[in-house]
Amino acid sequence: MNSPLSIQLAYRPDLDLFTARWLTFHTLSTERAEYEAVLQAPEALGTPHWLLDVRRRPTTDPEAARWVTTDWLPRAAALVRPAYLRLAFLVAPVRAENLREDDELRAIMEAAYADTDTLALRTFTDEGAAVAWLLGRLD
Repeated sequence: MNSPLSIQLAYRPDLDLFTARWLTFHTLSTERAEYEAVLQAPEALGTPHWLLDVRRRPTTDPEAARWVTTDWLPRAAALVRPAYLRLAFLVAPVRAENLREDDELRAIMEAAYADTDTLALRTFTDEGAAVAWLLGRLD
């Protein structure tokens, strides 16, 4: 399904995997609306295994990262309860580096990587590794 917000949403029943792919570079002003659209997607309700491909958005800022991790993620996990949400962010290498090197972003992400009783989150630069982790084939 193509969204007017430039994201593609899909459910793969063969892998029991929901994918949201950002198709174009977008600005922070549209980011929240796009994340909200993900929560509204019927495809998201079919599985607790989510892959969010944000490679076309090479960087983020602390405000956006904080909103995603403290506001959006708990709501995403609530959608699939009682299942345990496993969410993989597929990021560009420059974004992975930015998440590691920016002190504020690193602190936000380290807190988000702490598994809870409702969700686990990881970031990947390789889609194969992300899917393997989502399906429990890689820890």
